Amino acid sequence: MAGPYFVRASDIITHLRAMFKNDVQEKTLVDINKLVSSVLALARIDLQKHKIELQAQLDDRFPKVLSNQVQLQQVILNLVMNAIEAMSSSQTRVLRIKTELSQSNKVHVSIEDTGTGIKPSDVARVFQPMFTTKARCMGMGLSICQSIIENHDGRIWVSPRANGGSIFQFELPMAASKAQAA
Repeated sequence: MAGPYFVRASDIITHLRAMFKNDVQEKTLVDINKLVSSVLALARIDLQKHKIELQAQLDDRFPKVLSNQVQLQQVILNLVMNAIEAMSSSQTRVLRIKTELSQSNKVHVSIEDTGTGIKPSDVARVFQPMFTTKARCMGMGLSICQSIIENHDGRIWVSPRANGGSIFQFELPMAASKAQAA
C-alpha cells in the first residue's frame, strides 16, 4: 500500500513545485519590511497565546524586491508559524526577525527562534519534500518555501542557533540589480 501513496505524493509535490516555478502571476515591487510587518500582525495572537517575545529589527535602507507578494508572505508566515511551534516546550521563547542588506548586496531576512532546534543530521534534509519531524505534518511547507524563494532568484537555508533553536534565512536580489541585469 505504501507504493501508490508515495507515487501520488510525489505527483503532488512535482505539481506544486511546477506551479511555483511557472507561476505567471505578475511580480511587483514589494517592501519586505511591510510584508514582514503584515505577517507579524497575522501571527500576533499566536505570539501572545504562547507568550513569545518578539524582537524585530527591520532595516529600511534597502530598496524593494521584485516579487509575488502573496508567495513571499506565505514563506514568511510558514517560517514564523514553524518557529512558534518549535518553541512550544521551551522555557525561553524569543522570536527574532531581522531584515538587512547582505554582504553580497541582497535583501536578507532571518527568522530566529529559541525552540528545540534541528538535529545536525536533519539540517541537510529539512527542505526535502515529505521530510518532517512533526507528528501531524506532511513535510511540504519548507519544500514549498524553497521553491518560492528559488523562483524569485534567491536562496534559503537553515542553521542551528548556538544556544538551541534555529535560524532560517533567505536572500533575494534587490529590484534595482534585477533591472540592471535584464
